[in-house]
Order: sequence, then structure tokens, then C-alpha cells
Amino acid sequence: MTDQPTPRPMVGVGMPAALHLDAFGREIEAAFGHLPYLVGTAALGKQWRDVDVRLILSDGEFDALFPPVEQGQPDGRWSLLCAAISELARIRTGLPVDFQIQRQTYANDRYPGPRHALGLHDRNGQ
Repeated sequence: MTDQPTPRPMVGVGMPAALHLDAFGREIEAAFGHLPYLVGTAALGKQWRDVDVRLILSDGEFDALFPPVEQGQPDGRWSLLCAAISELARIRTGLPVDFQIQRQTYANDRYPGPRHALGLHDRNGQ
């Protein structure tokens, strides 16, 4: 019996943008040690305003990068990183990417929708 490749989920960005998103996912994995996910409306179909990409870190990893700040105050480091990586993703992919780093508990509690790992395509020559 031959192992059949698992079909990739349909994503609304089309080709070649999906390939560029996968390459961007591998860059994020190289930097953070985790693959990011395509989420939101672009993960569901062709009608989207922006392309939501999330890097979900364990609570401990997230807290080490972004120590808690006063309630209601934005974290400057988090904001700058997300904005800078969003812009890098836009340049690399040609897509209006909204990139955010999320704490795992927060992401799981508030965003139960589909998550498609980016960066798996062309991994190990596939």
C-alpha cells in the first residue's frame, strides 16, 4: 500500500500566493521554531479583506517574549513585531497580511475556527 499525500486544504488566496505564504511560513518557523497558521476568512474561501496569519506560542513562550503589562495598555514590543512582520509578509507575498503572535490559551479560547499550517508545502521536497 502506497502512502498518499494528504490533500492541502483549499485557501482563498489562490496561486501563486499560496506558495508565497508557505515560503513565508518557513521563514517564521526558522525564526520562532513554530509554523504560523492561516486563519480567518482567507482560510475559508475567496472573499476576504485581509489575510490573517497567526503564530500561536505556548503561554510560557508568549509570556517570556511579552511580559504582562498594565491592563488595557498596548504592549509596544508585541505591536512593533506584529506590524513589522505584517509588512514583511506583504512584501514577500504581495498580500495584505495581518500577522499576529498569540498566546495559546487566548487563541484557543477566542478563535475556534479553522487553522491551516503554513510552511508545510515543499517541506522535505514535497
